[in-house]
Amino acid sequence: MGVAGALSLYLADSLKLPQGYWAAISAIVVLGSDVRTTVKASVERLIGTAIGAVVGGSFAYLNGSPILWFAVAASLTVFICEILELEQSYRLACVTVAIVMLINRAAPPWNTSLFRFLEVALGIVVALPISAVPPSRRDGAASAL
Repeated sequence: MGVAGALSLYLADSLKLPQGYWAAISAIVVLGSDVRTTVKASVERLIGTAIGAVVGGSFAYLNGSPILWFAVAASLTVFICEILELEQSYRLACVTVAIVMLINRAAPPWNTSLFRFLEVALGIVVALPISAVPPSRRDGAASAL
């Protein structure tokens, strides 16, 4: 997990992504004990992030109470995930809505949405090959450190 997080941070920094720590967090969150577990978590996280980025980016442009529009956007996000039978994605989707709508309000919402999606995708891309390393090799590498 440390290697996945550090490599994600390094790559995000190299790509000049504004909140590269999301790449590291994503790599850690999706990294499972085997490839199958990592792929399943990765798909759920990526789909949830995409839904949250689109909904949050759309609602961030509305005038009025940001708290009210956030509540509507988060509720709509859960509804979309339910309709698409993505029960495991709605929490991550709502986290993305919150990030896009409530953090870094100086940047245009679509920029925040795009960068959030790219940061998550980068963490996933890093985690997938690391999860393919057999556990005994990962354990040996960790104990050697």
